[in-house]
Amino acid sequence: MNRTEQIITLRSEIATDAERSSLPLEQFQNSSLRPILKFQNNLFLAYFKSQLNGAEIPDFKMEIEQFVKLRLQKDMTIRNTLIGMVLALLSEEELQYFIDNKSEMNKRIVDMLSQRIAEQLGKK
Repeated sequence: MNRTEQIITLRSEIATDAERSSLPLEQFQNSSLRPILKFQNNLFLAYFKSQLNGAEIPDFKMEIEQFVKLRLQKDMTIRNTLIGMVLALLSEEELQYFIDNKSEMNKRIVDMLSQRIAEQLGKK
């Protein structure tokens, strides 16, 4: 089994709306990015928490969402490390697609990560 096959077998299937997945960017997001985010979830959350450096997590849901989003926008070390954790689990073909659409892919990854992390911090 080659690397691509091994990586693909790690990913779980995520049900998506077929109509909304008609664009190539959405197909890539749903078939590659979402399963990786689900697989790496615990690592993303643990890493994010470890990088807070004593910052107080807000108590209200809207404030948590804003806190996480701002942190990922302003702290390039955290942002780039989390994106790197996603890239490490892409196949070579997927990586090339990511590179070809880097700006949009980074935006989508950060949006999904900030939502995922905020939801879990809100359950503390």
